Amino acid sequence: MKKIDYRGWVIPLILFGVWSLVTTKQWVDPALLAPTKQVWQAFLNGLQSGELYENVIASLLRNSTGFVAGGLIGTGLGLLLGLNIWLDRFFSPTLNAIKHVAVFAWIPLMIMWFGHGELSKVIFIALVVFYPVFFNTYDGVKNVPNKIREVAQIFQLSSVSTFFKVILPAAAPSIFAGLNIALVFSWVATVGAEYFFVSSLGVVNPILDGQNLFQMDVVLYGMAVIAVMGLVFSKAAQFFENYNLRWRQAVNKKS
Repeated sequence: MKKIDYRGWVIPLILFGVWSLVTTKQWVDPALLAPTKQVWQAFLNGLQSGELYENVIASLLRNSTGFVAGGLIGTGLGLLLGLNIWLDRFFSPTLNAIKHVAVFAWIPLMIMWFGHGELSKVIFIALVVFYPVFFNTYDGVKNVPNKIREVAQIFQLSSVSTFFKVILPAAAPSIFAGLNIALVFSWVATVGAEYFFVSSLGVVNPILDGQNLFQMDVVLYGMAVIAVMGLVFSKAAQFFENYNLRWRQAVNKKS
């Protein structure tokens, strides 16, 4: 049974203790740093009113739509260019140039083309997901050793069989690594999209409301929700990769 490492909790607990101390002793203006009790009360208010639930569900739906769209397009295009030399030579220079453009630089164009609504937010999330998935998939296919490809030729496998039985399993670690990174990045993109685009519901709403009303407890409550959700996405990404590559761990144990 795997032991749980609690060392990662040391710094958060220390920071929480310092926060509680300075706010209890009133060493800091409550308008700048709200006491922990007020933040907890803001959380309970959001929970009881149903606002927290609505915001989280709205963000998760937005995130899931963008992740699926960006993941499918990135994986499909990565496989296509990785397998087809002609398409690779035709499209790769353009895609390699575009990847150097910061994703936030696309926001003004998205607003002009698609407005401030839900479509722009989903496209932005999908774009953030697309980059790591596409390039990891592309590199995974391109870096399949020639010796493995030669095995398929020796057994006279068809193109379809070679893809599913040789190339795809060999490229799988790189593909899932890209999906793992994209899953974490997608949550960051979701928060960014809700902040830069107009959002009726979402986890960023409490932060914006607290900022406008200068209610620091609401701002900190919103930040805490985002941080916890980010941690959940990080753990989900690790589980996702480990689960889908469990066959590789079994092979390593046998060897």
